[in-house]
Amino acid sequence: MLTHLRQMCWPVALLAGLFVMGLTGCASPGPNADSLAEFQEEHASQARVDEINQQLLALAVESAANGDMLYRIGAGDQIRISIFNVPELSGEYRVDGSGRVSLPLVGDLELSGYDLAQAERVVAQAYGERYLRDPQVSIRVTEYRSQQFTAIGAFSAPRIYNVDRRVSLMEAIAMAGGLASAAGNQIYLTDRIRDPESGQLGTRSLIISVEDLMQNPSEYNFPLGESALINVPRAGSIFVEGAVERPGVYTRQGDTTVLKAITMAGGLKFEANRSRLRVLRRDPTTNEWLQEEVSMAEIRSSPLADVHLNDGDIVMVEHGVLRTAWTGSIRVLRDIAFLGFRPFRM
Repeated sequence: MLTHLRQMCWPVALLAGLFVMGLTGCASPGPNADSLAEFQEEHASQARVDEINQQLLALAVESAANGDMLYRIGAGDQIRISIFNVPELSGEYRVDGSGRVSLPLVGDLELSGYDLAQAERVVAQAYGERYLRDPQVSIRVTEYRSQQFTAIGAFSAPRIYNVDRRVSLMEAIAMAGGLASAAGNQIYLTDRIRDPESGQLGTRSLIISVEDLMQNPSEYNFPLGESALINVPRAGSIFVEGAVERPGVYTRQGDTTVLKAITMAGGLKFEANRSRLRVLRRDPTTNEWLQEEVSMAEIRSSPLADVHLNDGDIVMVEHGVLRTAWTGSIRVLRDIAFLGFRPFRM
């Protein structure tokens, strides 16, 4: 009987031991604790982005109602130009890639970047100088092609968007579904606009923080120019620009320094200024851009001199004057050395 009870107690003891081990495993920090921490971090990040998206959407609606959103002609648009009582000079024209249209008698006119009223004055002036007296010109867009923007990076719906009017930066972000949960704090914008002073069409490149856009929409929520590209890198990104082999955006992995960032960017070019490596970062309290400098010699002599990078920091590597001049001289000498050289043929 005692033997039988002992045999029955073994399974009970085994189950009890497993139960105690299970409780101990649950109480001790392990993968579950890590998963909980990751979940809490993701939840906090998502809550932050949700709040930002709500504010951006509200500001975008307000700016769409109050802003200057006149459509501006751009490359690829099809326009109808009508000159009153001169049907032979009226017709439809495609704006070429340079922003010009070829019109009878007056030739090529650059209309890209102008709104319709401004473009009408340009055409009227061109014909009025030599051919017509006080011409009455009207222009309308029959096919919209130029007013598109591309959203890439940490957006909910990154892709190319075609619109039939000018949109503001906030509207574009709202159209792209708002920021994704992994979005960083920097917005990179590149587009083409006409200089109000010179009248020349050129490329604009800006870096805008999300906080600046929300706090000062009157300054930063401007209408997008032609062929706009909006890039919001993911959080944990750093930027390496200038005289490196592969300038661009890189993911900050662990303890990333200037030397590691340059290595990720393929290293310095020969003409790089090694005595002045600059780090640009925003002060979290004042939101002003700060600058810190270090030389490659300092980093090599003491690794403690290497600058540690935070999310959104920009590493700028300038081109050295002497090295750049030397590189140019080498190219000239190479061209002279091979001038007139012809491969030997059998």
